[in-house]
Amino acid sequence: MIRFHLAAVLKRKGWTPYRLSRETGLTVPTAYRLADPDIAFGRFTADTLDRLCIALSVQPGELLEWVPDQSARVARARRAKKTATRA
Repeated sequence: MIRFHLAAVLKRKGWTPYRLSRETGLTVPTAYRLADPDIAFGRFTADTLDRLCIALSVQPGELLEWVPDQSARVARARRAKKTATRA
């Protein structure tokens, strides 16, 4: 699972989503949606990530974090076990 830390970065810098919109050229609704920590992480383009990194002077790793999903790991292990028993 990917966790998006934009809200924390904005808070640390004292920025609002509105300012983010102005600095990045993203629409105001997009900036507010990206900055909402309660909205599940969705898709966005590399261009958007680039804009965020430039405007905020951060590396992508400061905005994104990969956290292993335990349920997905268990499902993969079950599939691998089934495949191994068939062979």
